[in-house]
Amino acid sequence: MGPADTDSLPLYDGAALTAWNGRRQAAAISPASVDAQVAEALLALITRRCPDVRRVAVLIGAGGNGRQAAAFLKRCRTTAWQAVGVDGRQAQGAKGLLPPCDAIVDGLVGTGLHGPLSAPYRALGAHVRASGRPVFALDGPTGLDLATGRVAEGAIRAHFTLFCATAKVGALTGAGREYSGETLTAEVGVPGVLDEVSVCIPGARALQALVPRRPQDAHKGRAGTLAVVGGDRGMPGAVRMAATAAYRSGAGLVMAVVHAGHAAVLAAAFPELMAFAANARTIPWSRVDALLVGSGLGRRDWGARLWEEVLAMGQPLVVDGDGLYWLAQAPRARADWVLTPHEGEAARLLHTTVTAVSADRRAAATEIARRFGGVCVLKGAGTLIAGGGRTWLCPAGNPGMATAGMGDALAGTIAGLMVQGLAPPEAARLGVFVHAHAGDRAAQAIGATGLLTSDLTACVPASLTALR
Repeated sequence: MGPADTDSLPLYDGAALTAWNGRRQAAAISPASVDAQVAEALLALITRRCPDVRRVAVLIGAGGNGRQAAAFLKRCRTTAWQAVGVDGRQAQGAKGLLPPCDAIVDGLVGTGLHGPLSAPYRALGAHVRASGRPVFALDGPTGLDLATGRVAEGAIRAHFTLFCATAKVGALTGAGREYSGETLTAEVGVPGVLDEVSVCIPGARALQALVPRRPQDAHKGRAGTLAVVGGDRGMPGAVRMAATAAYRSGAGLVMAVVHAGHAAVLAAAFPELMAFAANARTIPWSRVDALLVGSGLGRRDWGARLWEEVLAMGQPLVVDGDGLYWLAQAPRARADWVLTPHEGEAARLLHTTVTAVSADRRAAATEIARRFGGVCVLKGAGTLIAGGGRTWLCPAGNPGMATAGMGDALAGTIAGLMVQGLAPPEAARLGVFVHAHAGDRAAQAIGATGLLTSDLTACVPASLTALR
């Protein structure tokens, strides 16, 4: 990692927590000091988010979470709040165990969970869910594996999560995002060290350093040429959305290589696009700096032939959609491509189930990068970018992006950055963040419900400009 990465945020899994505790001990920072800071931060969070709270139920478990919950309970005694502690280990079958309250603090179990919940915790979780009260979780909600994002049966769903020291990867990807609610971090004086962790969120300066700069005498040839290959019968829209995103991210020229029945239609509807029938002899392949293959490629013999032709060309690739299907049929590895699967496509590549992938998204992304080379972008809530020994996580994006064509737009954004000179890992990292922030801009402008891919791609230039 270079100097531009120094503002990146490390995300801790189990192994890195050991290193964190070692630094805490070396710095002579006592557990009591950490607990007091977390309690103070939690008090401020509840006051801001639920100003009318007067009665708080504090669920106390074993380990660090229970210790911090107890510290918060003690801190509440110096306020006007009525706070009642609940020992989670005594919860099984206890009717009415949860006292009357306006809010609940979940301090049962955090980073120590790597399996099913005990019966007492499941019983107490049922009381919490039935209460309908806002839940504030310490480090993560009970039942969520903070290293993987796996959700155990009977898990508590938090409205707010307060991390101790730094964010936890399992709370920010996959189902973990839904169960963790709004997330914040309590700074407790122990800095993260990037070299000790394998998962990070890139910081603003790190991303800013990747944004391509155009010289004053730029022309379209210097901004790169991309070929988007796909668009079998009935699927020209996928190519159009990918090509639009590539142009919006700064590509100088975009070509579409599609089924013969779509070339003329695409050229007429999208005048900036050079459209060619896949069987044409006049396709200017020598001008192409990178390729995007898979958008609307289909699973017929037509798509299979085109897939093999593209692989033989030797240019850097972004592989999406049905390109990933053909890759799963005949696996191979390359260092110069970016693979962009969603969980279903990832399961096919790994010969496993979607359930297995969603239970440990980081492991799935890492394994795809290991098997197939290059970079794996595992799409979804908390998109992961794995490759080169490190995994990056994008916390941006919103549920409105769960609609047709968003994957094509992401692939086009990454490919558009690649043709401007970014190496596949950097293009993937920047492209994921630009795409996600564009989605957030679009949702803020018009709302998440009914968001279209074209709404997002229109916001890509503004997202790049904001980084500059």
